Amino acid sequence: MSSLITTSDKVFWHGYVDFYEKYFAGREFAAIAEIGILKGNSIRWLLQRFPDARIHGGDILPLQPEWPVDERFAFTQLDQGRPDQVRGFLTQRPFDLIIEDGSHIPQHQVLCLIEGMRALKSGGLYILEDVHTSHPGYQGAVPGQGNALSALLAIDHYKRVGVAIDRPRAELIAAQSLLSAGDVIELAGSLRSIELYKRTRLPDSCYRCGTVDFHFSSYQCRCGVKVFSDSDSMSFVLEKA
Repeated sequence: MSSLITTSDKVFWHGYVDFYEKYFAGREFAAIAEIGILKGNSIRWLLQRFPDARIHGGDILPLQPEWPVDERFAFTQLDQGRPDQVRGFLTQRPFDLIIEDGSHIPQHQVLCLIEGMRALKSGGLYILEDVHTSHPGYQGAVPGQGNALSALLAIDHYKRVGVAIDRPRAELIAAQSLLSAGDVIELAGSLRSIELYKRTRLPDSCYRCGTVDFHFSSYQCRCGVKVFSDSDSMSFVLEKA
C-alpha cells in the first residue's frame, strides 16, 4: 500500500480503505468530491488512486500550504452548517463518488447526506465516514436523537426484511430525529444498497502517540486513548439507484 495513504487515519486507525476497495474495483470515477481535508492525506490518496479523476475538496478552513498542489485538485471553502454552501459545492458537476469526512457533527452529516445523494450520479457511491459520532455511546451524543446512523440502519432493516417504507414507517424512523419523514422516503427511494463498516480489530497504531503497544486488558493505548469501542470507526458505503 502506498505510503501516501498509510499516513491517513483511514488506514492505520479506522481501517476503512480495504473495505472501500471492494466497491472501487472495476469502477471508473471521473469526478470525486470530498468534504473535510484536514492535512490533505486523503486528497493525496484520491489523486493517486484515481489518476484520471478530478478531485473537488471542501473544508471550512481556507486553503492550507500543506495541502497537495495538483491541476486535478480544486478547492472550495464551505461551512457544513450552511445548506446553500453545501448544495453549491455538491452541484458543481455530477459526481461519481462523494466522501463526507468533515466536521462529524450529526446535523452536518444529515445535511450532506440529503444533498449528496441528490447530487450523486445514478450508480455512484456516497461514503459517510466516522458516522460513529452519531452513535448514542459516543461522548457528547444527544440521547434519544435520531440521526443519519439510526435512519440508514432503519432503512437497511426494512429493505433487508422485504418491507416497504410507507409514510407511517417513514414517520416512525423520523420520530425524534434530525430527518423528516420526507427525507426518509427520499433517501429510501434513492438507495440501491447500504453497507455499514465497523472496525472489529485493534488499530494498527495510536492516532495520538503512534505506538503499537497498548494496555490490552483495558482496551486503551498507554497514552490513554481508547483503542476499541462500540462507538468508533464506523463508515457507510451507499450506492445510488
